[in-house]
Amino acid sequence: MEVLLVDDQAVTVQVYAAIIRQTFSGARVHVAVDLTDAVQLAAGRNIDLVLLDLTLPNSTGVHTLLRFRKACPTVPVVVVAATEDKETIRACLDAGARGYVPKTSALIALAGAMQIVAAGGTHVPPEAQRPELKPAANGG
Repeated sequence: MEVLLVDDQAVTVQVYAAIIRQTFSGARVHVAVDLTDAVQLAAGRNIDLVLLDLTLPNSTGVHTLLRFRKACPTVPVVVVAATEDKETIRACLDAGARGYVPKTSALIALAGAMQIVAAGGTHVPPEAQRPELKPAANGG
């Protein structure tokens, strides 16, 4: 398993790299601190999964994901970002992210999201799940 971790915060990188290695035994973790490095690393390797922060030195917001997806359209991406805003989460999923994990979530949520996405699924955090239609109170 080859995982690309894209984040410019050293502590975050250390913690997430440890979670990746615990989740996927024998995983190789590659680190990029900005979008330019991320695209270059992904283009030169057979990356199985990307963890992508939306706030990088040379790109911010959903635009970061769009730029990465344009350069590497087939690589599954899990966005790991500081915002829990439903609109941002939905925009990322609509832009091709296969998962989204707010940085405020428990680390177990990151491990679960990575496993789901690596298995071909999509992880939508509870903050952004669309409410199911509820039956009308009058039964009809």
